[in-house]
Amino acid sequence: MEAESQDRSPDDGGTLPSLCLKQVYPKYTKQFNYLRLVERIAALFIRFLGVKGNMRLGPTAFRTFIRTCKLSNSNFTMASVDILYIDITRRWSGAMPDSKEAGMGLQAFVESFFYLAGRRFKSLPLRGQVASLLELCEAQLDSQSGAEDRRSVSCSRAMPRCTKTQTLGLTNPQLCSPAPLRRAASQDYRLHQRLKPRTLRANVEN
Repeated sequence: MEAESQDRSPDDGGTLPSLCLKQVYPKYTKQFNYLRLVERIAALFIRFLGVKGNMRLGPTAFRTFIRTCKLSNSNFTMASVDILYIDITRRWSGAMPDSKEAGMGLQAFVESFFYLAGRRFKSLPLRGQVASLLELCEAQLDSQSGAEDRRSVSCSRAMPRCTKTQTLGLTNPQLCSPAPLRRAASQDYRLHQRLKPRTLRANVEN
């Protein structure tokens, strides 16, 4: 046995057969990127988490997710959304009784997302349903973020010139116009002229 082991080349163990697990990322990212559905669902879950550090989605955050992505309609009202949240959250809380945090976890959110995808895109297979709903949600979020960016740019362009003065410490908005500044300068000049003879008279008397 020892002779056989010595006769074997150390490189024999390094050769891998053709049917073997390979590292998909980052070499095959473009080829298999369409399979990263759960990762994109997790990104949505993290986006709508309310409290920082909490990994549970509350009912208000879940309603915000439905409303932001425009997934509710006349056939699927917000009351149905609340019922869906309660049913799935209760089922997963029973599956993990040791958890002390209340709310919807990632696994429950994935299940609810699959349910919403199947309800909205009934004619597609499961992967197509989930992918279509992901594209819909991401498009809604991108459009809202783009609108917020345009609004912030328009607000920054419409800011008055006096804002620059306020940032330097002049918080009074009346000081932004030139008329109060001229009045203040003239008042200072008159006060100086009024006090000047007195000071000269006091110097002469001394």
